[in-house]
Amino acid sequence: MTHPFPDPVPPRPTPGPDRPEPPAPRPEPMPPDPLPGPGPEPRPSPEPSPVPKPPGPDPVPEPEPGPLS
Repeated sequence: MTHPFPDPVPPRPTPGPDRPEPPAPRPEPMPPDPLPGPGPEPRPSPEPSPVPKPPGPDPVPEPEPGPLS
C-alpha cells in the first residue's frame, strides 16, 4: 500500500554510478603565484657589509706561486 503523501524528508540517495557523491565544498582558492617576467622590480637583497679592515699596516699579500723551475 502506498502513502497518499510523500515523506516530508526524502532519504539521502546512496552514491552510485547514476548518483555520484555530491562534490565536497571547495577550499578557498589560493592567490596565484606571481609569474616571473616583466613587472615590478624585485627588491635587491641588501649588500653584505664589507669585512672591517684590521688596523695597522696593510698585510703583505701572499706571493703567487709561479711555475716551478
